[in-house]
Formats: sequence, C-alpha cells, structure tokens
Amino acid sequence: MDNTTGLLPTEEAILKRLSTYPSVEGIILTNEEGQLDFTSLDNNVTFMITPKLLAFAEMARSAIRDLCPTDNLISLRLRTRQKEIMVVAPKDGIRVIAIQKIATPSQTTQPEKEFNDSF
Repeated sequence: MDNTTGLLPTEEAILKRLSTYPSVEGIILTNEEGQLDFTSLDNNVTFMITPKLLAFAEMARSAIRDLCPTDNLISLRLRTRQKEIMVVAPKDGIRVIAIQKIATPSQTTQPEKEFNDSF
C-alpha cells in the first residue's frame, strides 16, 4: 500500500489500521461525492462494486430514516459464506469499503445447516 500519496492524514490512518488485519482482502476509499481516492483491489472490481455498495448504503439509510426519523445509518455490514463487506458511508466525509475473508471453521465441526425460507 505504498500508493497513499495525496491522501489526508485521516485516510492514511484508516488504511494503516485496516491493513493490519490479515483477513482483509481489499480496501476502497472514496470522497463525499463517491470519487475514488484509494483502492487495493483491481480497478475493474472496484468500479463495478463501489457504486452498487454506496447506492445500497443510501437505500438502507433511507429505510432507517423511514423507521425512525431521528436515527441515521453510518455503517453497514454484509456477510456471505466466504466474505464480509463493511461499508462505512456517513452522510458527509470519507466513505470506506472493506472486504474481509471469513475464516473457515475447522473440519471437525459440523457444516452449517441450510434453511429453506419458502413458505
């Protein structure tokens, strides 16, 4: 992550803190307008997922505001079986997307049961 030239000290601090975790696969930093400041991922992946995740965070913020007008969404955590995506998207300020690989449980534990939600 030597590509940190031009970043603000707060952005550099965020990058240093997140990069210390061995399971973090990628970090994306954008400014308030959603313009890319830094990415540790491939550019194609970055430009494909960033607008979608930030738009999803805006929709989630809107849903939270509909439920409670005095509340506000600051961070969003999405989890799949293999990865976890954290989106920190305050109304103003730096927006951070971190993709983390989930540690697989040891082979001795039983696999997680599938749930069928069809009614």
